[in-house]
Amino acid sequence: MESPVPEPRVVASARPPSEVSGPFVCGWSAVGECAVVRVAGQVDGATASAFETELRRVITTKLPKLVVDLRRVTVMEPAGIDVLAEAHNLAVKHGGWVRTSGAAKWLVDLIRSIGPDHYPTLAEAVPAYRRAI
Repeated sequence: MESPVPEPRVVASARPPSEVSGPFVCGWSAVGECAVVRVAGQVDGATASAFETELRRVITTKLPKLVVDLRRVTVMEPAGIDVLAEAHNLAVKHGGWVRTSGAAKWLVDLIRSIGPDHYPTLAEAVPAYRRAI
């Protein structure tokens, strides 16, 4: 008998996911007036729902301005791209925005085609990290 696939985990903590304990880990923290959502592992058909739920929750109940840190994403299927596009639209409706950071080169063009601005590093994407001019 085949073992059941574990449910995707959403981790609400200030610590970034450092290891992927399953196919997907997602957590968020506040940095100034912005939320940083850190994602690790595979964003695919099986995990997209958990990813969408977490982004929606952060946008609607926490902070509508958020940066999605994609440095540890190993797979991003079309379902994950759709989640990012929907999150971008939802954030704009709530007076915010969605930015992404740290995505692999293969993912950057896809992200730019759906709306969110993409930054090479988290420090560049989060306004609180920017130096005053």
